Amino acid sequence: MSEITQFCNELVVQHGSHPVTREQVMELEAAMLAMPNQIELETQHHFAPGIYVRELFIPAGTVLTGKIHRHELMNILVSGTIQVTTDTGVTELTGPKIYNSPPGMKKAAYAITDTIWLNIHPTTETDLVKIEDEFIAPSFEALEHSTEALEKLT
Repeated sequence: MSEITQFCNELVVQHGSHPVTREQVMELEAAMLAMPNQIELETQHHFAPGIYVRELFIPAGTVLTGKIHRHELMNILVSGTIQVTTDTGVTELTGPKIYNSPPGMKKAAYAITDTIWLNIHPTTETDLVKIEDEFIAPSFEALEHSTEALEKLT
């Protein structure tokens, strides 16, 4: 077992119900990004008036990390079983399941079976770059900076 596989297994799969730190999830993500032969996950984009839906197909056995969302987010697990690890603990989810994530949540996950996951965003925007800029923080530092700037305006 490689060092990265061991790390992924310990952090995401065997961590139990204990919370993990943001730093651990970021460390996992950095290690995965440094790996050769990364897989590209299949993403579909859906639009309706005032709504953007990002659909992600996650093959069984995949370890992945999510993005840092600036706002509360609705998640729909359409199908599959996945272990989701956050700073609040590890949860095994089986679809169909609908739940909200708070702003600033960074997830690591392990797909036990093929999984289809949806993120729902309220927007009239259809440009994916602009949507990403509006809803995704590139880092926790950027998230904290934008939160501080918003607080100064109110």
